Amino acid sequence: MNIQKAREEIIRTIHAYTAQKEDGTYMIPSLRQRPLLLIGPPGIGKTAVMEQAARICQVGFVSYTMTHHTRQSALGLPYIEHRSFGGEEYAVTEYTMSEIIASVYRCMEETGVHNGLLFLDEINCVSETLAPAILQFLQNKTFGSHRLPDGWILAAAGNPPEYNKSVHEFDIATLDRLKYISVEADYSAWRSYALGEAIHGAILAYLDTHPDQFYLLKQTYASRAFATARGWEDLSCMLKEYESLNYPVDAELIIQYLQDRELAEEFALFYHLYHSREEHLPVAQMLAGEKEAMTACQTLFREDSFEEQLYLVHLMLSCINGKLNEWQKCCQQKTRFSDAVDRLLRFQKQNHPFQTTAALIHAFLEKEHGILKVRRDHGLSPDSELEEMRQALLEVQKMGYHHSLYQASEDELIRKEAVCEEAANDILKMLECAIRTMDPELIRPVLTGNSVNEQSSNHLEKIPDQAGKNAALVLFLSSLWQNPAAGVFFKRYPDNPCTPYWEQLDFSARENALKEFLAAVT
Repeated sequence: MNIQKAREEIIRTIHAYTAQKEDGTYMIPSLRQRPLLLIGPPGIGKTAVMEQAARICQVGFVSYTMTHHTRQSALGLPYIEHRSFGGEEYAVTEYTMSEIIASVYRCMEETGVHNGLLFLDEINCVSETLAPAILQFLQNKTFGSHRLPDGWILAAAGNPPEYNKSVHEFDIATLDRLKYISVEADYSAWRSYALGEAIHGAILAYLDTHPDQFYLLKQTYASRAFATARGWEDLSCMLKEYESLNYPVDAELIIQYLQDRELAEEFALFYHLYHSREEHLPVAQMLAGEKEAMTACQTLFREDSFEEQLYLVHLMLSCINGKLNEWQKCCQQKTRFSDAVDRLLRFQKQNHPFQTTAALIHAFLEKEHGILKVRRDHGLSPDSELEEMRQALLEVQKMGYHHSLYQASEDELIRKEAVCEEAANDILKMLECAIRTMDPELIRPVLTGNSVNEQSSNHLEKIPDQAGKNAALVLFLSSLWQNPAAGVFFKRYPDNPCTPYWEQLDFSARENALKEFLAAVT
């Protein structure tokens, strides 16, 4: 399965394992709660989906990379205990509590959350001395004499043998005690994530037409070459930063992330073509509604090849998705600030009156920063959410200079709402300009069919032209829909320029149709 489906399966497992009866016992007893084992190639997000699943289910999360541990750090250190057996005293070897088990108890104590997910990464690459203890833990959920607390789910991940020479194969007896989930690299699943993370437009444009290059492994006796999802995402960050610094981008930079010489050189060429079109195509002006720019882009959609249209579609998507993510961030900041103010007012009521507003806010911030530290240390919130919360607290701190907390917070909320509405209006205008530019009167009839080839079967001479237009619009709309921020936006603003097209497009067949279009015209 792909990584998205794996996350859903992990979430369902957490819900099933933590479900309780009326008497407080678990519906599935601990003995029958098989540890999860996620096996898949490196860099596809196995650790990330474990963290996400724990946050979604609001359970604790403790993570360890097992290749960093020895038998002593995982199992605990031995010490001598004196015990009496049959009237005689014996020296018995005991072990201190495992660092891993201790971390679980510490998480429970600091967060107050008694259900959780203990995640052991690279589980099948541990040292020979640690391997027996790991097998015991997977089978019995105990390190030495110390057991994983009830309510905590054991999860692990590893790479298949072809990706790591250090991998130890589990025997059948162990595998028969695990909930085994095999994960494969899937570009379509990663693409939705990439849109929400604002991955560089050149990367998405390239992978849309070269999905087979998304995840590569070429291995011979003398060498190996590879590209991973992690590599593409890290490359995206570096490309953006190099562009902001006006540094040159070449194959030597790209191969540091995509460790395949042929792929690095091919993508470097594509990047420069994309960048040159970004400089010469009037996308920003067209999305702003400038008449000359819209006319020029409309001509491209009517007359140019699908390859040229593809560049334009991705440049439009890059601008619009950037604005959508910006709008979503504004909305989230407004919500975080509102929540922080509510907590501040409750804090004021629950405590003795402070002499000054500044003293009240100082005490409140001290408490809140302690909560933030716990959430950060135990992975209860993603970094982006923690940053939003930190920013909200900084804005609350500024309110210490005002006499009326209520009025100051109301003024700030009104200002933030205005910023959100302004961003939303910009997005609606950009969508309208994009749709109008792609000449909907010509394209709309083609969209009503299931396949561009079926619609064009009686007009063979027009297949390339109509196929390109259909594929371009389907690509634009489907890509837009995949961005999680767009889903939130369209729900809040249903009366938008894309709504008529959602009704015409058969989204159940969208992915296959789009692949068909791309294969036919590239």
